[in-house]
This record gives sequence, C-alpha cells and structure tokens, in this order.
Amino acid sequence: MSFKKIFFWLFFGILFQLHAQDEDINFRSFSNLPSGVPIKYYNHLKTAKNPLNRLFYLDTISQIFKISGSVDSLLVYGQKIQQESKLLNNSSLQNKFEQLGLYYEAIGKRDIGLLDEAIASFIKGMEISGEAEINAFLKLGLAETYFLKRDRDKTVLYLNQIKNPSQNLKLAFSIDALKIDVAILDKDFDEAQKLVLEVLQHKKINNFLALQLRVEIANAQITSLTGNQEKAIQMFQQTKQKALEFSLYDLYIKSVLAEGSLYIRMEDYQMAEFALSTAYANTINWNRLELQRDIINLLVVLYKARDNYKNAYSLMTQKESITRSIAKKQNQRLVRDIELKYETLKKEQEINKLQKEQLKKEAEIDHQRTTKNAFLIGFLVILIPIILLLIVYYQKLQTQSLLNKKQEDLNKKEVQALLQKQELDLTKTSIKAQNEERNRIARELHDSIGGNLAAIKLQMNNGNSSSKELTIIGQLDATYQQVREISHSLIPKEFEEQAFSSLIKSYLDKLRGTESLDIEFSAYPEARINKVPEKMQVTLFNICKELVTNAIKHSEASLVSIQIIMPEEEYSLSLLYDDDGVGFNTEGNFKGIGFRNITQRVQEYNGTIAIDSAKNRGTVISIEFPKIKFTEE
Repeated sequence: MSFKKIFFWLFFGILFQLHAQDEDINFRSFSNLPSGVPIKYYNHLKTAKNPLNRLFYLDTISQIFKISGSVDSLLVYGQKIQQESKLLNNSSLQNKFEQLGLYYEAIGKRDIGLLDEAIASFIKGMEISGEAEINAFLKLGLAETYFLKRDRDKTVLYLNQIKNPSQNLKLAFSIDALKIDVAILDKDFDEAQKLVLEVLQHKKINNFLALQLRVEIANAQITSLTGNQEKAIQMFQQTKQKALEFSLYDLYIKSVLAEGSLYIRMEDYQMAEFALSTAYANTINWNRLELQRDIINLLVVLYKARDNYKNAYSLMTQKESITRSIAKKQNQRLVRDIELKYETLKKEQEINKLQKEQLKKEAEIDHQRTTKNAFLIGFLVILIPIILLLIVYYQKLQTQSLLNKKQEDLNKKEVQALLQKQELDLTKTSIKAQNEERNRIARELHDSIGGNLAAIKLQMNNGNSSSKELTIIGQLDATYQQVREISHSLIPKEFEEQAFSSLIKSYLDKLRGTESLDIEFSAYPEARINKVPEKMQVTLFNICKELVTNAIKHSEASLVSIQIIMPEEEYSLSLLYDDDGVGFNTEGNFKGIGFRNITQRVQEYNGTIAIDSAKNRGTVISIEFPKIKFTEE
C-alpha cells in the first residue's frame, strides 16, 4: 500500500471520530495561521480622545479583519463604527462613517452565510446620503451577495448601477472579477477569458494581491471548463500556494473547491480526496466552520460519485453538527449585539441627562434675563394650541396604527381558517375514500366469499359422495382465488409493474418537470431495497410523497435530497431527508396533517423519526425502521 493511501485512511479514520475525541486535537497541515491586528492600533484606539480619531482606528482595524477573514470581529467593529459615528457633530462625516460601519457589518454577515441580513445592511447603507465611492462599494457588495444566492439578474442590475468605477482601481478590478464570475456562470468562456486577460495584463494589478489571485483562480476554472485539465491543475496548485503564503484563506478554499470539482469530473477520486482532506484539516485548524461546511459538501458529492454512501452519510451527519455550531455562534453574536445596544442606550441616556441639565441651566439664565412677562405669556398662548394640535394628531396616528394592526390580525386569522378548512376537506376526502374501499371489500367478502362458504357448508352437511367432494374442492379453489384478487387489489398496481426505486424516481422526475425544485434521490443498495415487502414499499413511497409535498408547499427550498439506506450487514432501514429551505421552529406547533401522517406510518412499523430544523438553515429528517423481513433472501 502506497504512502498516500495510508495517509487517506488514517486521516478519515480520525475525521469520523471527531465528536468522540478531545476538543484540543488540531490538524496543523500549515504553520502560517491568520495574522492578527498589530497591538499598536488597539493602543491608539484606547488613548484616542475624540470620536474622529477613534473612528479612524476602528476603520483601520476593520479593514485588517476584512482581509484576514475574521468575520465575528468584523461584525463587532462594524457596529462600533456605527455607534461612534453618532457622536460626530459634522453630518457629512457622520453619514460617511455610518455607511462604512454598515458595509463592514454586511460583509461579516455575508461571510458567515446570513445572506438576507447582509442584503438588508447593504441596502440600509445605500439609503444614507454619504460619499459616492462608499456607495459604489455598497452596491458592489450587494451585487456579490446576490451572486452567492445565484440571482444573476439582480447581480447584473446592481453592477450596472455603479458609476465611473475607473476612478478607483480597486473598485474597477472588483467589478471585473465579479463580471468574470457571471460570465463563467453563463458559460460565456470567451467573454470571461477576455476580461481575465484585461485584468491580469494591467500594470497596477500587482498592487491588489487578493483581487489578482481571485482572477487567477477564475482563469484556472475557465481553463478546466474549456478542456485543458492538466494545465488547470497546475494553475490551481499555484493559486493555492500563493493564497497560503499571504494568508488569504477564503481564496485558498475557493481554489481547493474548484480543484476538487475538476478531479471529480476527471474521475480521479483519489486526488480529489487528498486535496479536499488537506483543506478540511486546515479549516479545522483555522476554526472556520463555514469553510468546513463548504468542503464537506463537496466531499459528499465525491463519495456519492464513488457509491460510498456510508461515508457520505457520515459526512452529512458531520455537516449537521457544524451547522448547529454555526447557529450557536450566530446566537452568541446576537446576544453580544443586544449587550452592545444596551450599553449604547445607557451612554445615550447619560448624554441626554447631561444635555437636559445644561438646557435647564440655560433656561434659568434666560429666565433671569427676561424682563418682559408679556412676551412670555404671548409665546405660551401661541405654543399651547400647537401642542394640543400635535397631541390630537399623535393620538389619531396611534388610533390608526391600532386599527391597522387589528386588521392585519384579522387577515392572518382568515388565512389560517382557510388553511384549516383546506386540511379538513382533504381529511374528509381521504376518510370518504377509505370508507368506500372498506364497503367494497365488505361487499366482496359478503357476496362472493360468504356465499361460497355457505354453499360449501350445506354440501358438507348433505353427504360425502366423491362427486360432491370434487364440487366442494372446486368451490374452495374459487374462493381462494377471490381472496387473492381482493388482497392484490389493496396493493397499488404500480408496485407490481416496476421496481420500487424506479417507481420513486419516476414520481420525482414528474415533479421536476412541474416544479422549480432540484430533487436528488438515491437508494443503497438498490437491489436489496427493491426486495422490501410491498406493504413496506407503499409506506416508504407515501412518506417520500409527503416530504416532497411539504417542501414544495412550505420550505421554499431549491434543493431536496432523499436517501434510503439498508446496510448489507444489518436488517434495519434508514430514510434521510435534507433540504436547504427556510426551516421552522421544531419547539413550536408545526405538525400539520402531512407530518401526522408520516408519524403514524412510522409508528405502524415501530420506527423512530428525528427532525432537526431552525429558521433560515433548512431541515433534516431522519427516519429509522427496525428489523425488516424480506420477501425473498
């Protein structure tokens, strides 16, 4: 066995044991970790006496966090810039730094995967009347975020809104880099290659290392997609080395993902596994959970391509753990935000208190200097009616607001009532169909089988001649055939005409033609699962239909994955469902008719069901059935 193979098996043996190992274990494939902020900037920030100086150092520190990819710190300092800007007396400077704070906050949210929150922060910054250059970077960031959401039209829309980008080279190169990504997405490789050459041949591109490296990675992608795969691999090796040398870890992972995808397309699974495994070890060393999740996603694709569903399933479990860790960090960030807002509110209250005391002293001085009481009385006579009018107007607005809220509540109740009525109608229809089927079976049993059995009983009581025995045997055989026909009528015809896995694939293919939803299905091992009893197949088919129906109606998902796994050495069966939709609160009352039907079907086989979901991070449903009897072995 070669050294590489020994390394692979050793690494993955450790990887799948991560949750059972000590948390102090680190993978240190590279020694150059992200560099921190020089201590001198913190010291300058601490000793700065006026808001403008503090904002200067806050901005400098935030830029370092942005380059090094320290997203949590970038979020905190973006919010600090926004708070500190409120202390400036100059409105134009206040707007400028508030825009900067929102820009850093949006970048941080985008880099940890909160794309919708990032979009909201970018738009909020664009609404402020600040500097045109900052506004251009906000539009660029918004376009890049929409590109991450694969919304091409909005990406191009905001790119086209940026005016005079050539006045700022960094902005111009950033726009060109995004245009290259859009061209690659459109598979317009000629346009993409043209833009790449324009950027890389520019005499000042060397001054912007991160942008240069980003374009070089895009160039390697174009080379791989246009057929020169060997050259592309060399280019990816160079970009990875350069990214690590200058601590540009997001670009390093982007290069690794592109290289791994190329190896998978080339079916060189061993090299793909080596590249992705090394990158995964480094993401653990850097404590970058979002990058770990990206690597795991491609590793799952790799193992599926190799039909190694067991490792793919294990990695998906690992991904769930990482997703929960990211959600935990996001919750901690929200707590910090609330604490920061509370401290800011306290400071504002103290400032307001000082201002009130100052106003009080000024009022006393003015009062002492006032010599004409008539002027004061006249002023009050004019002021009081205005105040009364304002109070009346304010009360009117409050009343209108309450009415609007009540109307909104009524609308929500009406919608909920309609949904409940729809579910009730579906239930009634289902019950009616079941009753009709029961009545049909009862009629069959009463009219045909019951009659035959009564005739047999009479003939047996009348004697035992050989001719009568032959008649009785014939009637018994006819009765047996009728029982078989009734039992077969209870099994859907489709399950007799084609294999179980093919039936599910056919059903999902029909959905792909009518819904804008990408559905992945796999059964492993397929031949073994096709031997499951027909009644069990009907149950699994109905569960899959319920899950996909819920995804279409409620989840707003773009990708749904369903796996049915029945290991050779075991007799248990597992069904794993995963989508990237909006998710829901599992602690609330979320179980509608669909989920109740699924739960009831699982309980009929003494199975278990586990649901893992949260707002804005998709849904994972795991169903386990105990020992299954095969129709044949």
